[in-house]
Amino acid sequence: MAVYTKITQQDIDYLFQDYDGIEQIKGIAEGVENTNYLVNTKNQNKFIFTIFEKRTKRSDLPFFHKAMSEFYHKGIACPTPIKVNENDIFNIKEKPCAIYSFIEGSQIQSLNNDAMVSLAKNISTIHHIGAQSKLSRENDMLLPSWKYIINKFKDYDGENISEFNYIKNLISSLESQFPQNLKKSLIHGDLFKDNIFFKNDEVSGFIDFFFTCSDTIVYDLATLINAWFLNYENFNENYFEIFFDHYFGSISWSNEEKESFNFYLKASAIRFFLTRIHDKNFNKDGEVNHKDPMEFFAILRFHEKNNLQDFF
Repeated sequence: MAVYTKITQQDIDYLFQDYDGIEQIKGIAEGVENTNYLVNTKNQNKFIFTIFEKRTKRSDLPFFHKAMSEFYHKGIACPTPIKVNENDIFNIKEKPCAIYSFIEGSQIQSLNNDAMVSLAKNISTIHHIGAQSKLSRENDMLLPSWKYIINKFKDYDGENISEFNYIKNLISSLESQFPQNLKKSLIHGDLFKDNIFFKNDEVSGFIDFFFTCSDTIVYDLATLINAWFLNYENFNENYFEIFFDHYFGSISWSNEEKESFNFYLKASAIRFFLTRIHDKNFNKDGEVNHKDPMEFFAILRFHEKNNLQDFF
């Protein structure tokens, strides 16, 4: 979450009249994708007001809202869109926006055994639900996004240029290696620590479903593994094993899925290296804490030297 677009309480008060109006709004600086405000209403309710910036298309919002509602109604604690006069997508300052229910909890600050067990249980539940879903949307954050960003940087000669060129050359060799016959499910697509809330070492909810798409659960897990158990090239083997022991207690992978794991660990690292270097150079407006693209270059290099499939 982030703040690119500045608004005042008066700009959106009309949307909250059913809650006696707004008591306070506060920008949320975490994250890098969209503008988010915490809204406290006069009747003591809390909501998240999201303004969608360039990467999130208005045309995708109905899909994201259906996905959130499906996960919610099947037992996942996650935001759901709030309707006002039968609408759940609005406009502000020529940008689409929406109101979402508030999820209690916070990002975990230090990993522990109980939290990993809860995380594994909840991720496996999401994947069971996603496997039964009829919703479908292409994952446009892999090859389509990679090619778009690389083309945008065709004259780039700035910071991390050698790493960028390394990634560009690697993509050329990986493009023909994408697994073709893996089962697709409805996945979250962005399982970072700041998108999974905890209370007392138990998962209390999931947020930010704006990369939800149809793809293999192996990619979803690869994103989680890179974000949770790798810090640059430092691998937390202990919590990785605890997580997977409990995840595979209720989920099974085919041999083809297991064999694709290292590929998707690298693919996910490439995806976040490229979007981070893009945002660092092109999304400079707003109250945004840009994250280091080199973290994911280091993670990519780790996976080139190590094969976590060996743990299966």
